Amino acid sequence: MPPEAVGPVKPEAGAARLRPLIEAEQVRLAVEQVRRLPLPHLLLDVCLTWSAARAGLGPLAWIWLALMTAAQVGRTAYVLRLHRSGRMTAHAMLARMGHLMAGLGAVHALLIVCVFMQPSQSAEYVMTMILVGNAAGAVSPSAGYLRGYLEWAAVYGGTLVAVWLLKGTIEGAAIGLLVVFLFTVLSLYVRDQGRTIGDLVGLSESLRVERDRAERASEARTRFFAAASHDLRQPLTALSYNAATVQALAQSSGDATLQKVSAAIRRALGESRNLLDSLLEMSELDAGVVKSQPRRIDVARLLDDLGEAFIRAADDKGLSFVVSTRSDRAYPADPVPLQAHVDGGLLRRILQNLIGNAIKFTSEGGVTLGAVASADGRHVIFQVSDTGPGIAPEVREQVFEEFFQTGNPERNRSRGLGLGLAIVRRLARLIEAEIRLQSELGRGSTFEVVVPRVDVPDISRMGAEGRASRPAPLALGATRRVLVVDDESEVAEGLATFLVALGWEARAVPGQEGAVAAWSQGFAPHAIIVDFRLTGGRTGLEVLAALRHLGCHAPAWLVTGETEPSRILAARESGIPILYKPVDGLKLAEMLDAVLTRSEPPRD
Repeated sequence: MPPEAVGPVKPEAGAARLRPLIEAEQVRLAVEQVRRLPLPHLLLDVCLTWSAARAGLGPLAWIWLALMTAAQVGRTAYVLRLHRSGRMTAHAMLARMGHLMAGLGAVHALLIVCVFMQPSQSAEYVMTMILVGNAAGAVSPSAGYLRGYLEWAAVYGGTLVAVWLLKGTIEGAAIGLLVVFLFTVLSLYVRDQGRTIGDLVGLSESLRVERDRAERASEARTRFFAAASHDLRQPLTALSYNAATVQALAQSSGDATLQKVSAAIRRALGESRNLLDSLLEMSELDAGVVKSQPRRIDVARLLDDLGEAFIRAADDKGLSFVVSTRSDRAYPADPVPLQAHVDGGLLRRILQNLIGNAIKFTSEGGVTLGAVASADGRHVIFQVSDTGPGIAPEVREQVFEEFFQTGNPERNRSRGLGLGLAIVRRLARLIEAEIRLQSELGRGSTFEVVVPRVDVPDISRMGAEGRASRPAPLALGATRRVLVVDDESEVAEGLATFLVALGWEARAVPGQEGAVAAWSQGFAPHAIIVDFRLTGGRTGLEVLAALRHLGCHAPAWLVTGETEPSRILAARESGIPILYKPVDGLKLAEMLDAVLTRSEPPRD
């Protein structure tokens, strides 16, 4: 278990834990400086050599320059090679670099002594000035490592102070004391630099720990909801199939009471399905399986379809529901129809969430859905307005967070899970739309979705984005053969029973062996419904691959309760249509009938 997970850490323990990180950062900074220093050092040493030569050292000064240059180049090469090898700890590396710095100080001390032994006083002042500047410059490569700087200062600065004090003059003593004062100030600066580096490393480490904790919490939450959603969907799917069977039998028998009960069960299941689908949608977005494919869409057509989809829900609550469009705020007489360039399906999901929320939280008055062009004509602004309770200013950012709800302390499930606006924000980012919110407590809210407008209309190329698909009526009694593969016996038998009640022929098997056996025994299905995750670590994709290998090419659908992002991605990448549990039995039968009616029958 990591240290941050076991409770409070004592300060000394925290310092000990951070020490290697601080030293590693000091090594990194020091090595960067060493890499940059050869040329500046060469220029400084040339100035010192020139001053020493003028003081009377002659050729000895140039010999010293050759020695110093070799030492500087050798130090740089050695440090870089040692750092690249990674054989030495950061602590040992700092100590080694400190010793090398002290060694270079000794070479400088040699020149100092030689120059001060000459009678040239001007050379002494010039050299002192250059050496003091070098001392200030040495703060940077020390990288806050005080011990290494003090080792160098004791040799380098100590020699400079000593030669001035040995002159025995007041002037020499004053300069020596000033040099001592300078090195004291520089040493304190190096100490403070080290503390600053330590604070920055500590802050960085704290941020890393918090980031890792947040990532682990997010992963744990994703795993929890994936497992919970999958486990909840299994019994709900079986119940959904059985409810559909009851409704089919009620229709055929004409029993009004049974029809009423079955309709109530379906409504309750639909409510549960909506809650689970919100979790699924979040998981899909986390998995990155949702991709934006922008294209030209007709705004009026999209709004009309959304109006048809929600007018019944608004009527049931006694609310008005108005759909309106205007071509432009600034130029209302503009006859050009509004068209947008956006992923119509994802935009529809955004607007569906906003409209659903508006109807859900509005108790009287109504909801308005509209679209206008921006004043500059470059964007389309979709607007969803309601006369609901409004949103307080202090929570207008929070409402876009996951599981946050206002005015629902009892967590009434009819009001959802608080994921609608979180999904809206994620989808808006995906399609690069801007979301705006205006609200006043007690007077309602208006959400705006801003997307790019298409400049030049092209009616002949407009697709059917936004047009809701309407399934063909179910042909009850039409003979269809369906193979159901699911290791949950209640789910498989529930679906098979429902299909048989419709007059179809269905066979339920638990896995690949049963599916292969059914085909080998002559059961040639018109359609295959297969669960994605089966026992023994197998998947529905393997079952379909085995059947395809045997020559069964019936259309297939994957049914899954998965919400774990990686599994969703794997299912999506298969290219096979996916149905998410709990599946509405009647809608499933309608879909199968519509697809199979258009397809050629398989071999018998």
